Amino acid sequence: MNQDFKKTLPPAVRFKKPPERLIAGKPLFIADAGYKEIRGDLHTGFINTLKTALKKIPWLYSFIFYFVAPAIFLGKQPKDLFKYVPRGALVLEIGSGNRRLHPEIVNVDIYPWEMVDVLADAHDLPFADNSVDGVIFAWVLEHMKDPVQVAKEIHRVLKPGGVLYLSTNFITPYHPSPKDYYRLTADGLRALFKYFEMLEMKPDVGPTCALLSVFQEWVALAFSFGNKFLKDLIWMTMVILTSPFKIIDYLLIHHPAAETITAGFSFIARKK
Repeated sequence: MNQDFKKTLPPAVRFKKPPERLIAGKPLFIADAGYKEIRGDLHTGFINTLKTALKKIPWLYSFIFYFVAPAIFLGKQPKDLFKYVPRGALVLEIGSGNRRLHPEIVNVDIYPWEMVDVLADAHDLPFADNSVDGVIFAWVLEHMKDPVQVAKEIHRVLKPGGVLYLSTNFITPYHPSPKDYYRLTADGLRALFKYFEMLEMKPDVGPTCALLSVFQEWVALAFSFGNKFLKDLIWMTMVILTSPFKIIDYLLIHHPAAETITAGFSFIARKK
């Protein structure tokens, strides 16, 4: 197989196995049958189809995600990981989508976006043991069929002392992208990543966002009369109309009991 794809990756990247094939010059580490199923799921339903289309315009998708979407992000952010890794560190973003947080990050995703470097499933990462300095895993864990296996894979590829940034949902409605499986409390996250030293953990999306996200879904459900497309339209309208109320979380997210009703958590942890 042509190995030219390695020229676009940092020299420190080491794989535990060869790719299945190349797609648009990107190495694919997912068997063809599973990859076809994953790609098909990304175009299932109006919301997923719209998200997939918007991700082809990164600046527009980022604007909607951060300023119009149901959430406002007030905890630790992915770039905070770089405070804990040395200059020139090898950092992966798993589930990156079509964005690049840092010029030297290796983007890993299941879809061949322009900004993606490696096509792989988080349940079976193709990287060698103890070969990565940092991993960013932002708002992806809830979409993993087997989060225990994913936690093991992240632990496996990180070097001893390597650092993980992770964010995930707690109190939020079902949102397949392409699937949606789990919600975890702060205690659940500590238990799942028990082989890591937790450096920082905070509510990332606060109680007001949790309340609004359920209210938006309730209104869409109640007034769509069983029509799925109408439900999606009402939901998007409600998200836009109620978006200004998110600013209340600038106060509430600091409440000592915020984690009992927060919409999501973020944390930074080190491999022991």
